[in-house]
Amino acid sequence: MNTATMFSNYLLKRFQILPLLAIIITDMMVIKRITSNMVIPQWKFYLAFVFIIIYLFHNRVADDKRDFNFDMEFYPDRDLQKGKISIVFLERVSFIMIGIMTLIALWMGKLSLLFFVPLLFYTLLAKKDFLLPDHFKIKNLFTYNLINMVQLLFLQIFIYVSILDSLVLDDIVWAHILFVFILSIQVEITRKVKPDISPGNELYSDRLGMGGAIMLWYFFGLASIIISITICGLLGIGLKHILFFEALILLACFFSGLLYLKNETSVYENLFWLGLLVTYIGQNMILTYA
Repeated sequence: MNTATMFSNYLLKRFQILPLLAIIITDMMVIKRITSNMVIPQWKFYLAFVFIIIYLFHNRVADDKRDFNFDMEFYPDRDLQKGKISIVFLERVSFIMIGIMTLIALWMGKLSLLFFVPLLFYTLLAKKDFLLPDHFKIKNLFTYNLINMVQLLFLQIFIYVSILDSLVLDDIVWAHILFVFILSIQVEITRKVKPDISPGNELYSDRLGMGGAIMLWYFFGLASIIISITICGLLGIGLKHILFFEALILLACFFSGLLYLKNETSVYENLFWLGLLVTYIGQNMILTYA
């Protein structure tokens, strides 16, 4: 298997690049809608899109390196653990990505570079498990995951500051930052709800049970819908224009979770993922076109 094929498999299986692209493209569409009353060069949106992809890839590689020994013990069938792709190769690609991110931050302006430095520092801390004791991650899984997720909140702030070239963010921007953060948490929960107990006992479904994990998933799905409606209000979009579509999204979210709870199989896990994508992308479509 050549390097290009190995890397493609990693991007598809581990990085899950296809659904990620759909999510980030629609995120950028919403950002463009929210900032449509401002004169912003188109290239800034393109660079922001590239930055997000590269940043998330860098994080994926950092996570895989940090958890390599853990995954070797509990998930030896993964491509990285089986040697189908080299961690050294991924690290080299990741270092190139850091260079590209730095160039993008420089190109976007001084404020962008100013916010990039702490963002990168936070990523490096995450790579070292925030210098926390080894047992902290296992004993305090939810706290650890929340600490890890905060970098996505910083990422959203960085993107808006870079695009607007301003430290002044209005209410609708902060609402959208919160909206993306809430949905990012729902994505993370989706990744960690499985029908079987994991060997490493690190899934939400391991700690909360399937019912508890799906209830947590519902909570963030409902929270995102409430924030989405709030953003629509700030955009001047009347409730009557969006209520039907928001209701459809709520139903898709509810039934995909319920069916997965009642049928704990890989088929219904895929349906669960579909519910997540409908929730996320569907709301982005409402915010973009309503």
